[in-house]
Amino acid sequence: MQNLAGNKECDKFILEELELAGIKPVHLSFASRDEVPASVIGELDGWEFRRAWYYWVAKSHSGTLLLFKYADPLHEKHGKDVRVSGYCGGIAPREWYKFPFCIGVDSYHVDSVIGLKALADAIKQQTADNQEGV
Repeated sequence: MQNLAGNKECDKFILEELELAGIKPVHLSFASRDEVPASVIGELDGWEFRRAWYYWVAKSHSGTLLLFKYADPLHEKHGKDVRVSGYCGGIAPREWYKFPFCIGVDSYHVDSVIGLKALADAIKQQTADNQEGV
């Protein structure tokens, strides 16, 4: 992914990446004062996606976790690009969230559009399964 730190044209790249991943864009009324001056974020089923310099930060903003049932296979396939809590060491979800009460993941850093789509697909699958009662 392109480094968007300080890029005043960042919104066009952000919109393209969100579209490729199947994540709904949300237009803000102001540009972020973060390293990437974006006025667009992504939202998907209780998760918020904000673009950082060369990666995405995905956080649950409604208490919705990506349950281990979905987080484990995501990590197995995309663990180098979809990093649990932003950890660079490739740690598995159950290793990072090893407390007995933990049932899922609440944040990721994502280093590729393929990884972003894989995370979005995992979130969508969880939502669909919940609606079907699986």
